[in-house]
Amino acid sequence: LAVLNRTVSLDPLNEENIPDNWEEKALLAFEDGEGSRSEITTIDGAPYMRLMSPYVTENRCLGCHEQQGYDVGDIRGGMSIAVPMQPYYEAAASSRKIITMTHLFLWLLGFLTITLFFRGLRKYKTVIKTEEEKFRIVSEFAYNFEYWVNERKELAFISPSCKRITGYSRKEFMKKSTLMYDMIHPDDKILVKNHLKDFEEPPHEDLEYRIITKDGETRWMSHSCSPIYVKGKFLGRRGSNRDITVNKQLEDDLQQAKKVEDLGHFAGGIAHDFNNVLTSISTITQLLKGKVAKADKSLLEYVNYIMIAAKLGQNLTSNLLLFGRRRSCNPEKLKLNFIIDNINQVIGSLLPEGIKCNISLAEDDQDVMVDPHQVEQILINLATNARDAMPMGGDMLIKTSLISLAHQKACRFGDIPAGDYMELSISDTGSGITEEELANIFEPFYSTKKSGKGTGLGLSIVNNIVKQHKAFIDVDTVLEQGTVFRIFFPVKAPESVPVPATLKGEDEEADKKTILLVDDDWLIRKALLISLQDKGYHVLFAGDGDEAVNQYLQHKDIIDLVVLDVILPRKDGRQVYDILKHHDPGIKVLFISGSTPEVLAEKNLLDDALDFLAKPLDMEVFGDKVEEMLER
Repeated sequence: LAVLNRTVSLDPLNEENIPDNWEEKALLAFEDGEGSRSEITTIDGAPYMRLMSPYVTENRCLGCHEQQGYDVGDIRGGMSIAVPMQPYYEAAASSRKIITMTHLFLWLLGFLTITLFFRGLRKYKTVIKTEEEKFRIVSEFAYNFEYWVNERKELAFISPSCKRITGYSRKEFMKKSTLMYDMIHPDDKILVKNHLKDFEEPPHEDLEYRIITKDGETRWMSHSCSPIYVKGKFLGRRGSNRDITVNKQLEDDLQQAKKVEDLGHFAGGIAHDFNNVLTSISTITQLLKGKVAKADKSLLEYVNYIMIAAKLGQNLTSNLLLFGRRRSCNPEKLKLNFIIDNINQVIGSLLPEGIKCNISLAEDDQDVMVDPHQVEQILINLATNARDAMPMGGDMLIKTSLISLAHQKACRFGDIPAGDYMELSISDTGSGITEEELANIFEPFYSTKKSGKGTGLGLSIVNNIVKQHKAFIDVDTVLEQGTVFRIFFPVKAPESVPVPATLKGEDEEADKKTILLVDDDWLIRKALLISLQDKGYHVLFAGDGDEAVNQYLQHKDIIDLVVLDVILPRKDGRQVYDILKHHDPGIKVLFISGSTPEVLAEKNLLDDALDFLAKPLDMEVFGDKVEEMLER
């Protein structure tokens, strides 16, 4: 803002000299004899310091203003000056602010200095107490079992966690100096006693040993200890015991899993040779059965025993393969009653005379999607368990029934959703199962039988099969009264099945068919040769891959089907297949093997698109498969 300066008069000659109200009042006051006048006022909303001094007429003034009637001494007008006050106000405010901030800073600095002084004083006074509290908190809330044995080999301190781990309180340890050693497992006492040759030797690596808790439980400890030196003075040893019982259990579980894996590899390794033997026995026995039935029916019972023994051998192999997870589930639409009828004689052979087996089959049996061989395994395993639960004899009942669940059913081993199910139940009147045992019955290698009386695999395999079928299992048991295993298979919805065209007579069609049989086991070749010839087929055979290729190239115009073992000398079955496929893209090949499809797939010898039957062969299934492939 600018400083305003001008001349004003009550009788101005120039309009610019016309006074404003304040100036007019000052001029009138001058005429009344007052002197200079000043005042802080406002101009256009801004503060100004206004100063007004009078113009007094002198002799030199009369030259110009005499005609206006002025005499010497008269007030002619005044000089008006207006100085803006805003800069002064701002400067004053800034000065006040600086002064205020300076005083405030000095006050805060003084307050902070005093506060820090007293805080430091308090911290200095409580530093020892704080360190003691830290030590107490760390030691008393330590998860591990911590202790201090002084230079006199006396227990000077022990953490409260000792009670959680050992069951003994701090007072008990402090009262009885030998308790630390007394609770060590008898088999590990010498190990712990000799782990230190010198009490002052360097830190000791982890030592694992067992203790017997106050409640009699055995727990595993991982022990470490180190010497304590303060300013060069030896004050004893600090020990730490960590509870590793859970880790040990996990290690056991890992070893168990490794055992299962090794068993699976072992089972896969022997499956081929063992199944070849069973195939020979089963095939020749079925052929023998037909001959014996015509010649001497009195021998038929002995032949049936051989077939049952082969079936049980097949079940043993299947158990091992399933347990090693080297055999998958191959479900088909079947009725449970049909499977039970087929296995009924085998189950009867498992039971002694003192056990009566009753079978109750549902009249409204519905289709379910099941692998028949695996359902047979369930029946054999559960029947074996029922037999072992009744050493003094009793009753066993195998029952099927159709049930409809309107709501979800709560069961011990998982709830069953609403829906229609075929229930398969196997009950006995044996000793029953305790609650503790019931919680572990499906664990691998868990068995309540005496040593040598069971493998602990049966129920584990049953549970695996149930899961593969997306079925459900439940168990009801009462001690000294008996046990019931119930398995719920979802009912397969009915489907429209196309009616096949009428086939020609079996004899008429079979007379025209030639089959190339390839297997390196002469017993299997002989058995299958007899079986196929009995059905009227013309059979060529080969014992290795090269011979199979030569036989096919010589007779490819008349060969309608190749039955081909996968594992062969010289060329394996897949190599033979690729050569035959090159010469005839439409060739029909039925693969057979004592190994499972999973093992063969891992070796790139088989894929899902190929027809395959696993040994030992069921001759009825084999015959149906051959006929079905020839009729495609």
